[in-house]
Amino acid sequence: MSHPDYRLNLRPLGTPRGVSSLAGPCGAGASPGDKKSKSKTIRGKKKSVFETYLSKEDVSEGLKRGTLIQGVLRINPKKFHEAFIPSPDGDRDIFIDGVVARNRALNGDLVVVNLLPEEQWKVIKPESNDKETEGAYESDLPEELCGSHLLQQSLKGYNDSPDVIIEAQFDDSDSEDGHGNTQNALIDGVKKLSVCVHEKGKEDAGAPVTKDEDTFMSQDTRALPEKSLQRSAKVVYILEKKHSRAATGFLKLLADKNSELFRKYALFSPSDHRVPRVYVPLKDCPQDFVTRPKDYANTLFICRIVDWREDSNFALGQLAKSLGQAGEIEPETEGILTEYGVDFSDFSSEVLECLPQGLPWTIPPEEFSKRRDLRKDCVFTIDPSTARDLDDALSCKPIADGNFEVGVHIADVSYFVPEGSSLDKVAAERATSVYLVQKVVPMLPRLLCEELCSLNPMTDKLTFSVIWTLTPKGKILSEWFGQTIIRSCTKLSYEHAQSMIEGPTRKIPEKELPPVSPEHTSEEVHRAVLNLHGIAKELRKQRFVDGALRLDQLKLAFTLDHETGLPQGCHIYEYRDSNKSCGRKMLGAPCWPVRELTREEELCSPVGAGPLAGPDESSSTHLPTPQYWLPFRMPGPVSDASGDSWDCTGGRWRSSLTEDRYHCLGLRVSAPPSCPFPGFSSLYEIRRREGPCRK
Repeated sequence: MSHPDYRLNLRPLGTPRGVSSLAGPCGAGASPGDKKSKSKTIRGKKKSVFETYLSKEDVSEGLKRGTLIQGVLRINPKKFHEAFIPSPDGDRDIFIDGVVARNRALNGDLVVVNLLPEEQWKVIKPESNDKETEGAYESDLPEELCGSHLLQQSLKGYNDSPDVIIEAQFDDSDSEDGHGNTQNALIDGVKKLSVCVHEKGKEDAGAPVTKDEDTFMSQDTRALPEKSLQRSAKVVYILEKKHSRAATGFLKLLADKNSELFRKYALFSPSDHRVPRVYVPLKDCPQDFVTRPKDYANTLFICRIVDWREDSNFALGQLAKSLGQAGEIEPETEGILTEYGVDFSDFSSEVLECLPQGLPWTIPPEEFSKRRDLRKDCVFTIDPSTARDLDDALSCKPIADGNFEVGVHIADVSYFVPEGSSLDKVAAERATSVYLVQKVVPMLPRLLCEELCSLNPMTDKLTFSVIWTLTPKGKILSEWFGQTIIRSCTKLSYEHAQSMIEGPTRKIPEKELPPVSPEHTSEEVHRAVLNLHGIAKELRKQRFVDGALRLDQLKLAFTLDHETGLPQGCHIYEYRDSNKSCGRKMLGAPCWPVRELTREEELCSPVGAGPLAGPDESSSTHLPTPQYWLPFRMPGPVSDASGDSWDCTGGRWRSSLTEDRYHCLGLRVSAPPSCPFPGFSSLYEIRRREGPCRK
């Protein structure tokens, strides 16, 4: 007898109960009026669906004693009933199964959890043919082996499971759209399977139950090895609601037109399945929505969750606005930014008043006495051809002894952002510039990013510079860091730099290059690019000797229509030698000032750090991964082997901000990002560096 694939996911006994047992009849789009409410007791009073949160005092005490654990909640976007928080010891993540255990927390929230008893921990599949754990993991299909008891248990209890009632509303099927038949087919199919199993049970009545047949029914997690179990927990408190509580989605009418709720609420169905369905007041909806709901079937709305009571299966929300038609670029973009809490509003007049009002702006005379003047040096930028905020520049000057003076010059944005000003506060709140395919939401006003600080060619700019004296093999002989003034002689793209690298002896026609200032020539720029490339290759080679990590990931790039902004195609972005040459200098620039800060302030940068070794670097090194600690000895010094060992782990790594290492560069101190425009942390670093700066 063949049965349709109803995607049953029946759990073995001893594992946490969640929605993956069975979906109940209360399908998506249904309201409590569609059937007799399962959340009412015999006396007609509502019973709690979720547990009441612990008090702040109890939470504080539990965290101190170690009986409670806090962490950032991550919900699986493909399996919304699965959620995790990182384990404090760096071991396998702690599992939270089902919406009830999640207790109204949303993705990204900082939550406090209480571990469940060990017999309720998740049994995980073995990663290999491990006979010891074989049969201990959950079945994905209703095989007769496990169906005789689990299926009957599911049929008996699916109406009473809080997770089934709640999580059914996450399902994106709607009976009114013709998709609700899937739900009914599921229940009918289960009943047919139940009859089949029941009849088979009659045939086998009196037959002894074999060990294999009883595996799922009597599985005792205490008999399983520790590696077969994943600690499971439930949320008992939300420390910080990091999720914006905003979602994009669609409006629908409630299915039961005779219910009292139908006259008060509409159903909001989020596009993100990790967000619950929400009841929104009809007064927030368009006036003709009730009479003409199909007119809004493809309209994208933004809804904000305002409440989710412990006795309610459904969240309550307010409709914020209508975005437009689903699938169009601008509505979808605005929805994404709103969901992630990105502030894309215009900067207020109060913020803009913090910037110089008279344009063009010129550098005050007193700055020339405070800074090193590099305006006569051959300094140039290399950026994507579409870049408008040029935040870093390079220079490479041959010196008499055959060595080179190499400089990396970073825009001094801190000069224009006084600490504690309105502009500073807005930058701290935005924290970073947000890059989308077709647009950028800047952390700072465009006047600052694209004019005042941008290292545009042939204009004087304030910068912070790191200047090394290097041999052709990349050995550092001396280094200097301080405040400077530069004047970029040209704006190169990566394509320009690549053509120079690929044609070292070729004279590139002037028309193929951007304008160069009269004080310098294109040949001089060409030689500087070649010298930088040669030194960068040597430095890159040395990095891997020192244990640096190579983390190459494919980057998808899009070609857009210039008029409509719609994508026309896509391709894999090619990371070429020109990118590597610039990237190596920009990554190396922060190293020296961070070492200075470490020596002078006994501090390390709070940005970009991660763990490298276990407690004993001299003998045995344990690389932390999301799943386990790898107990093996690495040959030679830790730094020499870390890159190779990374390759052995397949890239499974968990960064931690508790150690003062920066492993991409193989440094003993952490190095912050060099670009001041994308992140507020870089602005913070520049301010800290003003102490050890010297001319």
